Amino acid sequence: MNHSLIERMRNENYQLVSIDLFSGPGGLCTGFKWAGILPLIAVEWTDTTVETYSLSHNAEVMHLSEYFDENGTREEYLQRFMYESTRTLLIHGDINLVDSEMIRDLLQARYGIDSQNETVDVVSGGAPCESFSMAGTRTLGDERDDLFSNIVRISRAVNTKAILFENVKGMLSKKNADGERGGIFRYICDTFENEDINPSYKLASREQENILLRACDYGVPQARERLFLVGIRRDLENVNFVYPEKTHGPGCANSYVTVEDAISDLPIVGMGEGDDVIEYQRPEQYQTDNQRRFVSIMRGDYEERGFDSHVPQHLIDAEIYNDHNVSSHRGPGHIQRKQQLLALIPPRSSMRATFQRLTETGEIEQYRHLFPNTIYGSRNRRLLWDEPSFTVTSHCLDEILHPEINRAITPREAARLQSFPDWYQFAGPYVQFHGDKVQDKYEQIGDAIPPLLAYAIARQFVQCLPHII
Repeated sequence: MNHSLIERMRNENYQLVSIDLFSGPGGLCTGFKWAGILPLIAVEWTDTTVETYSLSHNAEVMHLSEYFDENGTREEYLQRFMYESTRTLLIHGDINLVDSEMIRDLLQARYGIDSQNETVDVVSGGAPCESFSMAGTRTLGDERDDLFSNIVRISRAVNTKAILFENVKGMLSKKNADGERGGIFRYICDTFENEDINPSYKLASREQENILLRACDYGVPQARERLFLVGIRRDLENVNFVYPEKTHGPGCANSYVTVEDAISDLPIVGMGEGDDVIEYQRPEQYQTDNQRRFVSIMRGDYEERGFDSHVPQHLIDAEIYNDHNVSSHRGPGHIQRKQQLLALIPPRSSMRATFQRLTETGEIEQYRHLFPNTIYGSRNRRLLWDEPSFTVTSHCLDEILHPEINRAITPREAARLQSFPDWYQFAGPYVQFHGDKVQDKYEQIGDAIPPLLAYAIARQFVQCLPHII
């Protein structure tokens, strides 16, 4: 491993290195860094999401579209990145086109890592979840079901010590092409543990009670549930990965972090108010210990053993972030019909509950024109100040309302509920047609792994894997 990388790791308290596949905007990367794991290479295909990751983590971007240029400059372009560096390299493009040999060559040239002698510690990835999600079509034989195999392919190519695979709970029950319920989950697990291919990995667990983690149990102000599979290389017989113990909630030293803990210190903005960057002032007095800790993490000045949430130096140097501002805190504008609908929804209620109430009181005909034809239970629900948020999804703009103000949440409020720190820079438009290749801020935030949940898992890798330095 090259000297400059070792020095950087030592100076910034990194103990391990990783590869971040299907990286999204960098939620997992952020949590890994907080725990002392430095991502060396990341792969992501969405333009705005790549920009978010690069802006927030000072990653150097390599565009596969330029690499595959028809002008025959492929090797010449690749050579631009084959130099000693300590920056994360973010490969922008389709992971199916990322050659395993390219990854090995980049690790050797940039970071001095030879997979024959040294290797990265963790390869992580959360392949797109649309085909597994209970809210999706769950089409049998969906080609996205096999995207996860790229995680296994690259893991084996670099001889990584551990694999982390993240996805939605719906993956547990999705049928395979033969119609077998849970067949996709078993197929994925069996692929990880295939002993006929070297290196082979042993899963820490397949049991639902171990692999399903709720974000609110680890300090995230959100009742989000996700599946995490961990594989350890079979020859590392002394490495024993243990899933993290809960730190928040009943029976724990800490109560759940609530919506009030998470967002009540942010500047109050109404519908259509706020801006890309606005002034922020810390509360003179915190209401709870949870709020003090959470806000300190969000503002980038929290430290405890094994956890440093400092603001990246490149953002300070560029004067992009300071302790007196907050970004992407702009209340969405709503058409008049939506404004009138939101005005009907009282605190601690939802569109569906309001529709039912008006139906029971005989008032619904007066307001029926304000409601959509289908009343989805997940749409237009008000947050509760005294509880964690319900799941923040890529559709959160249409689903989550401020507890009291008649508007949907701002991107910054959504980011807080996901535990993204305030220094995080979200690129792209505020609102874009869902499904467009250009992901807006809400979709990026909702698709991400909550950094504090990623941190809880990353700590377990730091504890069980041998440190590089």
